[in-house]
Order: sequence, then C-alpha cells, then structure tokens
Amino acid sequence: MATQQRKGSVINEICSLYDRLSDREKLIADFVMANQRDIPSMTTREIATCSETSAATVSRFVRHLGYESFSDLRDAMLHENGTGDSAEVPSTVISLDAPRAAMETVLLAKNRELLDTLNLIDERELVRAVRLIEQADTIVFAAVGNTIPAALSASFLLAQLGLRTHCAPTTEAMMLSSMSLTKRDVLVFMSKSGHSKRLNQMMDNAIDSMTPTIVITNIPDSPLATRATCMLQTATRDKMLNSDLPFSHNSINYISEVLFLLLCSDVPNFKARAGLLWKSLGEDKGVSGEVF
Repeated sequence: MATQQRKGSVINEICSLYDRLSDREKLIADFVMANQRDIPSMTTREIATCSETSAATVSRFVRHLGYESFSDLRDAMLHENGTGDSAEVPSTVISLDAPRAAMETVLLAKNRELLDTLNLIDERELVRAVRLIEQADTIVFAAVGNTIPAALSASFLLAQLGLRTHCAPTTEAMMLSSMSLTKRDVLVFMSKSGHSKRLNQMMDNAIDSMTPTIVITNIPDSPLATRATCMLQTATRDKMLNSDLPFSHNSINYISEVLFLLLCSDVPNFKARAGLLWKSLGEDKGVSGEVF
C-alpha cells in the first residue's frame, strides 16, 4: 500500500479538492487563490465578507482542506509567502488582449505546479516505482479521457529503453489488457482524480492477479491511490487558470520523464539500446548512423 500522504501548498490543496467543494466553499477558494498574499493578514469574517459567504462556511472550507483552524492555514500561507512559494496568478490576464501576460501567467502557474510536485513526491516511493518497472515483464498503462495521450507518451518513452510496454488507445481496450495481467507485470495508472470507475475496475483485476500497481495522481486518498502498491502524488493548478475543465498533464509528464531518466541511469547497456534506436530512426530525424 502507498505511504502516508504529504500535504502540499495551500493552493495545491485547494486546486486538488476544488471539485469536491460546495458552491459556497468554491467562492472562498476563488477569493483565496486570487488574493494569496492578503489572506494571512485577514480575519475569517473579512474573508467571509469579501467572498460573500459566512464565517461558518470559511471554517468548513478550512477544515475541508485538512487544517484544524484558520490560524493553521494562515501560518501555512505565511510560510509559503516567506519562502517565495506563493505567487498570485490573476486569471484576468488570460486574454487575447494581453498575450504576453497570459504566457507569463501560465508559466508562473506551471512552475509552481512542478515545485509542488517535487515537494509532494516521496523519494522512497519514486525509487520503488523504478524498481517495479525494472523487474516487470510488461509495463501496462491505464488512463481515461484526455490523460490517455500522456499514458501513450510514457509508454513510448519507456519502450525506447528496450522495456516491454503496452498502452492501448482506448480505456475499453485497456480494460481487456488488465484481464490478462500476471504478477510479473506492472500496471501504471495515470489519473488526476483517482476516482474513475473503469480504472478502479482495472485495479480490481490487478489485485485479483496479484499484479503490482503504480498510481500517479493528484488525490492521495482516492480509491485508486489507497489500493496502489506504489503511489506518486502530483500537484495541479488547473483551477487557478480555468475552473471549468481540467486540461494540464504538466506534473504527470514531469514524473514520466523523471522515471525515464532514472531508468536510463540504471538500465544495463542503455547506450547500446539507444544506439540501435537511432540506427533505426535517426535518418527520420536528420541523424545518420549510430549516435553512440
């Protein structure tokens, strides 16, 4: 089972839990994300007034984020402000009228997202994931919706190391693959929410076949994450930029690339395999002959 979860920054916790907040709590979440540097100097009643809610709703919001009191949340934000971890991201600049400002806003959010992920990842779990992948006969990837391209990319990335990987193009085909797993394989789930019914059915299949599982997710207490052999927690700041649709796989791709590079450093004869790959594909990329 996965290790005890770590708490990320206040903004990461808000973004991760945003869809599970009540409508009134979302008003507070939006206000806090838009006024990060002012929150530590405000009272519960002032936040309630500015967000058009109530002090009781602010208290529920704070507890929903996992803090015992507003004072604890305020201390956390003060610490983040003091270390430069906090950076306001005004959504109003995401506009065609100010394309440069939009680019800078997205860059700021993505940079903080990766730093949050770095702080959330348990190094022991990361090493464990590498070992599970190295020892597997086949590495099978599973995802739903717009996360499927990220899973396909990760599968291709690891295949370049000479590892046997498989990522079906649809969740339905992935479900079929999960029915023929063995304990010598590993099933890698990529799911920001960790709540997909189809992915959790695949987890049932993996548990039945005693197949080790790696879950890369934003929600460490989700049904998928709590049943994983190994869990890698990522951060998200999608809600700061667009509260309606999840769109970014920035952190998931970051973890995929870290796993790839760690495997590169540990896979025997990696340079020979890379040389064979370039011998086969180099001409398409404007590189003739073997690289190594």
